[in-house]
Amino acid sequence: GSSCSYHYDSAAFLFSLVNKPGWQPLKLDQTGYYRYPSYSYSIYSCSYYGPTFGGGHDIYIANNAASNTNSHSSLGYTYSPPSGYSYGSSFSKSFLAGSHTFRPDEVEVFYETT
Repeated sequence: GSSCSYHYDSAAFLFSLVNKPGWQPLKLDQTGYYRYPSYSYSIYSCSYYGPTFGGGHDIYIANNAASNTNSHSSLGYTYSPPSGYSYGSSFSKSFLAGSHTFRPDEVEVFYETT
């Protein structure tokens, strides 16, 4: 979007196919620390951001992400971290990409219309 704003969709989720060794693919629902619409936002839309999910930018893909390490993840604000881990933990920050900040190789975003 051209204006920067948060949006909520009760059906939104994240799915991670490739994870740390020993972890199977998993679906991450909006059951994080801030899970209700008054604080829970599924996406952040902004013309100078890449895809951004969660009110706390649980995963943020920076503009021109292939040429920098400004992208970052921090699961648990909106989208649940893997079972047994909490928002703010080093594991929750590094689970999706292996470190808190990263340069993505590939990101796929799907939007279903009916």
